[in-house]
Amino acid sequence: MIVHDITIVGGGLAGLRAALEASEYTDVAVVSKVHPLRSHTCVATGALHFPPAPNEPKEMYLQETIKGSDYMADQDAVEVLADGAEVEIPWLESWGVVYSRGRDGEVLRASPGGMSTKTGIIVSSQWARELVMALQEQLWRRGVTFYDEWFATSILVEDNMCRGITAYEIRNGEFHTIRSKAVILATGGFGWVYARTTNSSACTGDGTAMAYRVGVPLKDPEFVQFHPTTLYPRGTLISETARVIGGRLINSKGERFMERYAPNFMELAPRDVVSQAMQTEINEGRGIEGKYIGLDLTHLKMEELEQLLEITNIPLSFFRRRLGEFAELASTFAKVDIKEAVIPVVPGQHFWMGGVKTNTWTETPIKGLFAAGEVACVSVHGANREGANALTECVVFGKKAGMRASEYVKNEELRLVPKEKIKDEEDRLYKILNDGGEYSAPKLRDELRQTMWEKVGLFRNEKGLTEALKKIRELKKKYTKIHVEDKSTIYNNSFILALELGNMLDLAEATTLAALTRRETRGAHYRIDYPHRDYENWTKHIVMYYHPEEPVITYENVVITMFKPVERKY
Repeated sequence: MIVHDITIVGGGLAGLRAALEASEYTDVAVVSKVHPLRSHTCVATGALHFPPAPNEPKEMYLQETIKGSDYMADQDAVEVLADGAEVEIPWLESWGVVYSRGRDGEVLRASPGGMSTKTGIIVSSQWARELVMALQEQLWRRGVTFYDEWFATSILVEDNMCRGITAYEIRNGEFHTIRSKAVILATGGFGWVYARTTNSSACTGDGTAMAYRVGVPLKDPEFVQFHPTTLYPRGTLISETARVIGGRLINSKGERFMERYAPNFMELAPRDVVSQAMQTEINEGRGIEGKYIGLDLTHLKMEELEQLLEITNIPLSFFRRRLGEFAELASTFAKVDIKEAVIPVVPGQHFWMGGVKTNTWTETPIKGLFAAGEVACVSVHGANREGANALTECVVFGKKAGMRASEYVKNEELRLVPKEKIKDEEDRLYKILNDGGEYSAPKLRDELRQTMWEKVGLFRNEKGLTEALKKIRELKKKYTKIHVEDKSTIYNNSFILALELGNMLDLAEATTLAALTRRETRGAHYRIDYPHRDYENWTKHIVMYYHPEEPVITYENVVITMFKPVERKY
């Protein structure tokens, strides 16, 4: 049995930031099913919010984030995010993280989609990987223990108190128990539930599902963000920066159709607005070849940019680098020359605004269990996340998780873990690996992902959601009779896929049921049978508790401290 004061599950940005904070005070371990440099954070195209921007009061950032959330963000949490970013963003640079700077040496800033304030720090597409490397280097120097390629399978809870985790070592098939005074979940989202997603295949909601099954409620699981510009048909993300620097969205008629949907912000409206507009154009027959929208960069000529940049602080090298990145993606995956033709793009699943319910100190209802990053719902995103707030959330609340967990373990003793719980979990894993059921886990997973995309996607209605819920529950029954063809113990990816599928099924059910329950359109949740916002009756969170037969739904009012809901116009 392994013992650490604090065990962090997840090796991405939130987990590493939590580890760096906690390692100042106590013994810390990081458990991750992939090496940190293969975490989903590393594919982020890179931007952070640093409020306040020069000559812009912080209240503008708060207002636009809350408006972008369609007034579903808890406003006290957004204030904590903004205050934390003022400290965290400069701190990161002191650890060797490099931000893009202008000709005058000042940090480059831009307005992400849906915002007019220039609080977004512009960075390179590889920056998130560099950030992970910088934090991991500091953790190595401090002697933090890493358990890479260990799959956490359960959270050990007794008397409403977290006492550690169980984990499966992927490289050799060994089962382990890690006893801890506190556990921090930082396992990211679960976008792999959808057939079309920008998420890496590691994003299967493992931490979310583990917490859900031991009694931690999910908050707002119905709010799923779809990014407007994913490469058709592959799903590779084309960064919002392509539109920030002047990219235009074009339909089959050559129209910049966003004039009809967001005349003031155009292509830089919030992601929910742009995604829904694009899909509407496709559905109404104005998609190119009936399938996609064109992202037009052909007008961004270098000689024109040189003239423009003479009156700005942005170096030409920045535009050259970003255009080069978009050109490489388009050429490699779509065989398109961006100088001559539009990039084919469609909306794709990108982010989960909901997650494990926490307070602003990242505490869950279970003592000693904390959560930060996309796995958690402290509710800074509400019904729609603004660009650049995801990584900001990771560093701000990652730090808070590390700090709070460190304070907690000072006054706690290491408690015993009931042996029967450990034995039950080991038996469950052994049964999945060795049972000769009739259903194939990969086939069930494919059915699940396609069902979620077709019926719980960008546009939803009661009929489709009801059908999806029925299908998911059928798949859950079949899951009890799956077989894993590979019986080996060394890097058994078939077994890992089977474990991930169980997590995905529980979370897909929660998402679908919550979407069926919320009878309004709000942010990224678009109900075509309830197309209007219902601010009077539905400015409340859905809070869902796990039950083996059917989840239990409760409600919680949205925290409103500064800005009352009004109609969103862009």
